[in-house]
Amino acid sequence: MSVQTILSAMPDVQKAVVILSGGMDSSIVARLAVAKYGRENVAALTFYYKQKQSVEIERAKAVSSFLGLSAHTVVDLSFLGDMVQGVSANIVGGVAMPTIKDILGDPTPVTYVPNRNMIMLSIAAAYAESHGAQAVMTGLQSQDEYSYWDTTPAFVAAMNSVTGQARKDVIQYYAPFQGLSKSDEIGFLKELDGNVQMLKNTITCYNPDGDVSCGKCPSCAERIKAFMNCKIVDPVPYAFNIPWKV
Repeated sequence: MSVQTILSAMPDVQKAVVILSGGMDSSIVARLAVAKYGRENVAALTFYYKQKQSVEIERAKAVSSFLGLSAHTVVDLSFLGDMVQGVSANIVGGVAMPTIKDILGDPTPVTYVPNRNMIMLSIAAAYAESHGAQAVMTGLQSQDEYSYWDTTPAFVAAMNSVTGQARKDVIQYYAPFQGLSKSDEIGFLKELDGNVQMLKNTITCYNPDGDVSCGKCPSCAERIKAFMNCKIVDPVPYAFNIPWKV
């Protein structure tokens, strides 16, 4: 699939809101949104929920600045982190971070944050409706080595069914990477910009040491695999030397 094909499939709206975590998926979605709608018509929301990888908030700010988005708002969901502490490995306190081998085949991996995506999408819809945007773009993807129930096409369709009940301003959720791989995402970015240097502003790791990715958590494993498949060196630092094959 070419980048023009994916841009053509994106909603024909005037303004969009991107849920921007600071990771690779959402950052490339933001880049696609800029290509489709223009930077002046794209705003971003980033959420703090006491995640171990809270450095991603600074990375999201860097991506937003790099792309020149019209607005970038950080939303405090620390109450969610308090609620699920001791349940999710992604939240500060209590639960050890697994490797990707630990969670393969698990329908609800310990890295899952209960109901996080529904909460984030709902808040993003409120922001969009209040700021004259008609679509919420998200990097949700269910074709990874492991998956969550709230990243699937059925989940996005259900959320669209809810917002579709609005009597006036209908907000459309769109997840352009459903059914695609992270390698595909990297290919789209390279096709748009000729390189992937924008991704040096991102962090995908679940358990980073500052800006340095651990290279072992499930999220790192997927990102490394995607860059390996594309025969490209990831521009972000890792805690140990990755034997890139380019």
